[in-house]
Amino acid sequence: MQEIHFPKPKLHLFVCVNERPKDHPTPSCGPRIKPEDVKELKRWLVSQGLAGIVYCTKAQCLGFCNPDHSVAVLYPKGKFVKYDHPDELKELILSELK
Repeated sequence: MQEIHFPKPKLHLFVCVNERPKDHPTPSCGPRIKPEDVKELKRWLVSQGLAGIVYCTKAQCLGFCNPDHSVAVLYPKGKFVKYDHPDELKELILSELK
């Protein structure tokens, strides 16, 4: 294994896009947020001049499911959040950068 030297971001947001079958007993984020929403969030980061400062990664499952909301986690704080709309993640990022 060899370390990759890459600029460390101030924030790294992991967004759950996991989608389970409708009859699965555990809820999932996928019905409310799609991989395309994460791509749009990444485009927004670029448009705001935040590429390289904030990383955004889609994740299949963060292990913290919520029946009514989507889930994301923000590092380095390890702050889990539930939200209703991807625009709330933009607000979270801007708030955390202050």
